[in-house]
This record gives sequence, structure tokens and C-alpha cells, in this order.
Amino acid sequence: MNDITVILNPSAGQGTAGDLVSFLSQAFQRHNVRYHLTLTSAPGHATELARSATGPVVVAVGGDGTINEVVNGLAGSEKHLGIIPAGSGNDFIKSVNIPSNPRDALEHLVNRGRPMSVDVGTVECHENWPSLEGGIPSSIRCFVNGVGIGFDAEVAAKTREIRFLKGFPLYLLAVLKTLGRYRSPEFEIRIDGYQERGRKLLVAVGNGRCAGGGFYLTPDAKVDDGVLDVCLVEDIPVRKILMLMPRVMRGKHKGVRYVNFQRGKEITLTSQDRFYVHADGEIVGRNVQRVQIKMLERKLSVIAG
Repeated sequence: MNDITVILNPSAGQGTAGDLVSFLSQAFQRHNVRYHLTLTSAPGHATELARSATGPVVVAVGGDGTINEVVNGLAGSEKHLGIIPAGSGNDFIKSVNIPSNPRDALEHLVNRGRPMSVDVGTVECHENWPSLEGGIPSSIRCFVNGVGIGFDAEVAAKTREIRFLKGFPLYLLAVLKTLGRYRSPEFEIRIDGYQERGRKLLVAVGNGRCAGGGFYLTPDAKVDDGVLDVCLVEDIPVRKILMLMPRVMRGKHKGVRYVNFQRGKEITLTSQDRFYVHADGEIVGRNVQRVQIKMLERKLSVIAG
């Protein structure tokens, strides 16, 4: 492997990703890999850098949010995505067998990684729906791991306010802080030919298996099967949420009475209530009343395990 672009988000992992600069430079030199390393300076910068990269491999150094930005610059191109995890959650790597330790991931990338074609999803949020103009649409955003709607997304937003933790403890504390004040929206849901209406605590759309730093909401999802897995959780009291969490952490919530699983290529949710939406852990909508999610098959090459 040679001639790679390295995009590092120094804010990832609560600011610890920046400590990897020296290590990466030394490691790539040791492996005689020609590289160009750039640090991101603002939201969206990683997408711009990925889009303008000239080499065949673009390596994202950061968490799922950094990967998401790079994916938005690479999807549909012939470039390969490499990953060195350095974020708070690092969920996507669990679905493509990349080591969680940055040093192990680099060795894997250079010596053993193989290209894998994976699916990419798109999400588009609409505020003020319905209206004569059809609401105010967001730009279409790609995602590679998953989309969270409702409680899951409000938890993702809450993690941005907690600066002293990372990984699973960060998400667990964010869950506890969100509990109690959350009101489940009433959704009209369409997943291909499936339809239902009702209040949902959350709707998790998974291309990957894991989200939220270790919650296996869509444990059977595969990143290359051409469909999105959807986990719908009914509006349940706090007591049942707390009882459900240990099962979700192990991916053992199939068969629970108030949990429903579906699969599909096109998903639409509308509501008179306003709700949050995240894509790969990044908030893409805060006052959403309609969201459209679609599957794009095999639109990205990832150097996987």
C-alpha cells in the first residue's frame, strides 16, 4: 500500500485523537508508506478533504462522525476507505472487523486489510412538515453505520454536552440524563411494503450492527447485504427501558414483546411531533417531522478485516 491520504480529526475521542499525529508519522515511515496527513479544522472539512484526495486510499482517523464525513466525500468513487479508530464510540469498525486499538488498526491496514464493498445509506430530514412547499428539507447525507430517530438521537445529542467521558460510559450517562424528560413521538412508518402508526421510543436503522458505543440495536445487520435493518421500540416506561438496556448491549432483544424488527430499502417516518435524527452519531436534524432513508448498494470500498 502506498500514496495514501490521512484525514485526522483532532477533536475526536474528546480531543485525544490529536495525540496520534507523531505515532502515525513514525509508523507510516517505518512501513515505507508515502502519505499526506491533514488535520480537520471544522465540521465538514473531512468531506472536502476526502473529495479532493488524489491517492487511491483515504484513511479516516477519528470516530464514527469522522468516518461519516469521509464517507460523504468518497461514496460512489473508486477510492478505498481506511480506518484508524480514535473516537468515543467506534461502532462501525465492529461490522468490518477492524481492530479497536489504533496501533493494531494501522498494522492491519498496512499488512492485512482487504477491500470490501459495502452498502451506503442516505438520509434526508424535513422540518415544518407538511406545508405547501413540502417542508424545509436538509441536504441528503450519506451514512455507513446507521440512523437513529427519537430517543437514540437525543442521547447522541446529549453526548456532546458531556466532556469528561468517552466510549460506553459516555453513552450510558447520556442515556440516563435523557430518561425521564423524553416524550415519544407518534410516527407514521413505512418500510418498503410494511406500514404502521404509533408512538415509538426509538427507531434505529442499522447498516452496521452496533450503535451508541456498544448497543447492538440491529444485531443481525450486515454492511453488504443490500438492505437496512430496522429496530422499532414501543413507547415504554423508564423501568422497562432500564430492563431492556442489558439485553440490547448483548444484541439479545429479539422476541421482546415491545420490540419489532423489520428490513427494507426505503424507510419513511412522518410525525406531527418534532424529533431528533442522527446519522452515524452526528445530529442531522433537531426539529424534524419527516425523514426519508434509502439504501444504496455497494457504493463504498472499505479496507476491512
